[in-house]
Amino acid sequence: MVCPSSPDIDLAEWGLQLFAPLEGQRFPLNGFLELTERCNLSCVHCYINQPANSQAVRAAELSTQQVKSILDQMAKAGVLFLTMTGGEILLRSDFTEIYQYARRLGILVSLFTNATLITPQLADMFVDWRPSAIEITLYGATQETYERITQIPGSFARSMRGIQMLLDRGLPVTLKSMILKENLHELDALRTLVEDFGVAFRYDGMIWPRLDGSKKPLEHQISLEQMLSIDKKDPERVKEWRKLYHLYEGKLMRAEYVYSCGAGLHSFHIDSYGKMYICTMSRRYAFDILQIGFEKAWEQLGELRKLKRSKETPCQVCTIGALCSQCPGWSNLFYGDDETPVEFVCQLAHIRNKDLLYNTIKVGNEED
Repeated sequence: MVCPSSPDIDLAEWGLQLFAPLEGQRFPLNGFLELTERCNLSCVHCYINQPANSQAVRAAELSTQQVKSILDQMAKAGVLFLTMTGGEILLRSDFTEIYQYARRLGILVSLFTNATLITPQLADMFVDWRPSAIEITLYGATQETYERITQIPGSFARSMRGIQMLLDRGLPVTLKSMILKENLHELDALRTLVEDFGVAFRYDGMIWPRLDGSKKPLEHQISLEQMLSIDKKDPERVKEWRKLYHLYEGKLMRAEYVYSCGAGLHSFHIDSYGKMYICTMSRRYAFDILQIGFEKAWEQLGELRKLKRSKETPCQVCTIGALCSQCPGWSNLFYGDDETPVEFVCQLAHIRNKDLLYNTIKVGNEED
């Protein structure tokens, strides 16, 4: 029964209200928990996936009780929002037990999945134990394109079936996509497909190297010009870039500290082996929760926030940092340090500034 005196709450807006009283103080409000690196798909661009049946990987993963212990420590520390991610989280036979345990602790859980392993029983369980969000990646609008990327026959039909089961039950589904050379031609079709589902959609063209150092995923990345073209054709994306540009216009965002983003301030990442990192893609510094506990690992992340830049790079004097995704994660994977900028990441920011924002803002001002 819905209480008439309790209004519906937008969780994103509520999260901002929770952050406000902290006034910049560190607090572990939001985390990512990687339940497994294993996946039942073999996507050409993936930065992490390990074979679904790898006994070695499975044996190294946190046990059910170890995950529960970490969740207990999270709840005690005040963690409110948690995203369970992988690999494919539903490959774990104990997924339901872990998920329900987190919900019993009062943690608001979001799920990242490819939806191919959704069953009626799981979907019904999510109705009873409602997640905050279920984010599903679409790799194509057709079977041919989808399975060219996932490399698994039948995966498209299973994903569509899983998505539909969740939607039929009114669950909070969001669809997203990585735009690659293989599916760029289907972007409009993807938009149409998502519109037919009646859910939110987001997409990106920036591909990360694998965590093991392999640059092979980058072979599937579209050109910077194609990324810009995608932006230009989407009024909402242009609007968001403009908003970001004006919010930080002229500010030197990477002048002093290595970590100038929100990583380690209110968020953290824990991998499937119990190591805590400052974010999902910055894996240079690891803190073993099984050895030192959640609280101590979180304190160690705070020390990373104090690291000051030691290299002279263009980032220190760049005034368009808000348009750039350059971060220690990129530097870690390409150069093994925290600061060396990755050239194509920098180039994309400058292209956006010159060809997208300058022209758009100029036209917008003339219209005003």
